Amino acid sequence: MLIYNIFSGHEDYRIAVLTLLAIVIVIFSSMILHELAHGLVALANGDYTAKMRGRLTLNPAKHIDVFGLIMMLLVGFGWAKPVPVDSRNFRNYKKGMITTSLAGVTVNFILALISLACIAIMTAIFKSSGIIVGGGGYIYLISPSAAVKYAYYFFYYLFAYGVLINMTLMLFNLIPVYPLDGFRVAETLLPPDNAYVRFNYRYGNYTLIGLILLSVVIGYIGKAFNVELDIFSLFQKALVKLIDAVQMGVLG
Repeated sequence: MLIYNIFSGHEDYRIAVLTLLAIVIVIFSSMILHELAHGLVALANGDYTAKMRGRLTLNPAKHIDVFGLIMMLLVGFGWAKPVPVDSRNFRNYKKGMITTSLAGVTVNFILALISLACIAIMTAIFKSSGIIVGGGGYIYLISPSAAVKYAYYFFYYLFAYGVLINMTLMLFNLIPVYPLDGFRVAETLLPPDNAYVRFNYRYGNYTLIGLILLSVVIGYIGKAFNVELDIFSLFQKALVKLIDAVQMGVLG
């Protein structure tokens, strides 16, 4: 579980608390901006539903789904309250549906790129200040004060999880299962009234919960045999390697 891994992975509880704070900030900002993007693009396509229902806001209470937030904190991926969209108001139905559906994941991708760039900038700043050096594939802090040390860890985890969480949200939401964004795209491109769409409207929520539970179970089975089987974990490990490569590239 994500929270357990945070506190079991740090001997210094202060770093664990800073890590959790960074994760919470990233989760709230990522989910809120994801849903806000849906509403704004729907508005641009002629649908005022989200605006009339007060969803074009940065207020977390309007967007955060409690169960989806808990799942994000426990297993590393979850969801927010879907922004209401009435496709009948779109000036161009297909264009409106596809652009609105992909708006959230596009924002998550952009936020991940910004976070990756911030990691490079942060590493360069700390390097130029003589606080960190790289060697042998590792990064070392050079006798910083406690405040500098904790500042480094906070911003590192803020930006690192900015990459991990946003990219995981993007991948998760592209799954073509109701009510995720990937399903909306598939529904728009598929012929009307087909069996796949009907099945998803009836059983999609159960299918999604089943996929999440299956992912968790597969992850535990893999750990028992020292094999990584969970696609989300594999995806996140690849992202961690990318983050490390960016830092080492800056450190030379």
